[in-house]
Amino acid sequence: MTTNNGFMWDYQPHFRISAQVAADAIFTTLDEQLRPTVFLVGVTEVAHAARPPVQLEPEDCGYAPEVFQDVGRTAQQLEADDQEKELQHADPIIQTMLERRARVRAVQQALQTTIRRYDEERNILTFCSAPVLVQGYMVSVVLQLDRATFDNYYALTKDRLDQRVTLATSLLDAATTEFLEGCADALTRPEPGSGPDLLGRDADEVIRAAGKRLMYTPAWAGGARQGIEGLFHACNTISSMRYEGAEGVGKMLITRREHPNVAVILALSQPIPIKDHRAVRKLLEISSAENCLLTDAFYIYGFGNVVGEYDPQREDLFLINFTKHYTWELQHAEHMLMRAGYGQPQLPQQSISQEQFQSTLRRIFRRIKPAQTERLWRVVREATRQKHGTMVVVSTQAEAEAERLSGQAIKIEPIPITPEIIHMVTAIDGAVIIDEQATCYAIGVILDGIATPGGSSARGARYNSAVRYVAGKTECLAIVVSVDGSIDLIPELRPQIARSALLNAIAALRSLAAEPVTDVRKFHELMGWLSQQRFYLLPEMCHELNTLRRGLEQRFPPDYTLKVVYPDFVPDPEMNEAYFLEE
Repeated sequence: MTTNNGFMWDYQPHFRISAQVAADAIFTTLDEQLRPTVFLVGVTEVAHAARPPVQLEPEDCGYAPEVFQDVGRTAQQLEADDQEKELQHADPIIQTMLERRARVRAVQQALQTTIRRYDEERNILTFCSAPVLVQGYMVSVVLQLDRATFDNYYALTKDRLDQRVTLATSLLDAATTEFLEGCADALTRPEPGSGPDLLGRDADEVIRAAGKRLMYTPAWAGGARQGIEGLFHACNTISSMRYEGAEGVGKMLITRREHPNVAVILALSQPIPIKDHRAVRKLLEISSAENCLLTDAFYIYGFGNVVGEYDPQREDLFLINFTKHYTWELQHAEHMLMRAGYGQPQLPQQSISQEQFQSTLRRIFRRIKPAQTERLWRVVREATRQKHGTMVVVSTQAEAEAERLSGQAIKIEPIPITPEIIHMVTAIDGAVIIDEQATCYAIGVILDGIATPGGSSARGARYNSAVRYVAGKTECLAIVVSVDGSIDLIPELRPQIARSALLNAIAALRSLAAEPVTDVRKFHELMGWLSQQRFYLLPEMCHELNTLRRGLEQRFPPDYTLKVVYPDFVPDPEMNEAYFLEE
């Protein structure tokens, strides 16, 4: 393997681009708002005068090489601490292996700690793969995800069972691990990045592997080690089976026997292996909301329910909720960790609040009245109770659109919609078209529209149909209700913010520029916050901020080495005055 153009190895850019493509496919499938970013960091294992100690791919990844100058020193200290705990074997082969493992773990931790110094101000979360030696560099793949989106999902707190067993705390955590482990494995191959299919599996396969990994956590809580590998497969198979024509609906508690918060109502004298899927499916018929199947992840040992006040911090009592054919959910302390449909794991869908819904209405329909937003909220809230999902379109042109689409709709006499009526008319496929006053003109509407990049291959036909229909229209809102009751609003507007908050931050940066000595810490705090709000910056704000930033960076102390690269602020064409709160 040769190098040129200052690269660590020839296929370095190809590898990074392939990793970025893979991350986009995986994490946008889970949640489009995660916005994954991937770059590479290489730190020399041995100092070499002819080669820089740190290499970044790409060079404009947002961090200067100087940020990583202390990684080696930090890693050495971490490695020393690690050796004190683990190197206890006299066998030289085992000791060498442990030393190497400690070295890799120390570099990984040092890199992650270094980059995470800037996470909060950039509203991101950083994860680093285990480094792999490539052409004299310890190369790590860095994955960054949107912090607010990541934190929006419920996660467990215990990430280790002991020194040897790592636990996944959420589906996102498991997916991150699967992705980074796949990247690290790809770096061990000859000429990494030279071939297609970096991870050797597509996004759906990685997400399925993440779901299986997450299920190890409740399996360990059950205490039956032999059941760890089979729990994910068992839940998928049981949910797919029918009993006398009926789909499987019921609940199963995963916990060790004699758990203090589980009352056993009926104990089986001969526990049934969970891999006996037919027998378990039959027993599921007996379970109910109160009486669940009890399993230690390997055996079904009875029926029971939760009693007393369970302490969620224990994280040793999990619930599998079989909701319908081939669909089940993993829950902990009444929080959903994962939903699996037809064997494919998904994140729990996030619903919207009444405040968010009514705020969106006010911004799209500028003349709408409070009583109308309240009426529409009651209508939409009732629509979420349709088990098969539905879609409601609110438009100031509702009457004209009902006439235009009459050939592919059921046109009705205009009627004020009520929660009772919306429940009735959403029982059939197709959209319901109403105006901002909640007057209905057509039901069962097959929407048309133009192709648009705003759709998503990870979403269903109903969602993408709404995106195509709304594209290019004004004063039009599509409310897509999924099968699980969650709501998507199209167009999806960013939250409103106070203009004064932006002006105050810019004024603070202006004051900083007037000081004789630059407070570098304050500079990074302000720039980090403004970077998070870059969508809301108007052209004149962008111009001033870029001028202030360049001037302040030129005045940094000569011995200041922790550098963060901030790209220029550029106005977003979609930004307008409606994104500012009234003050």
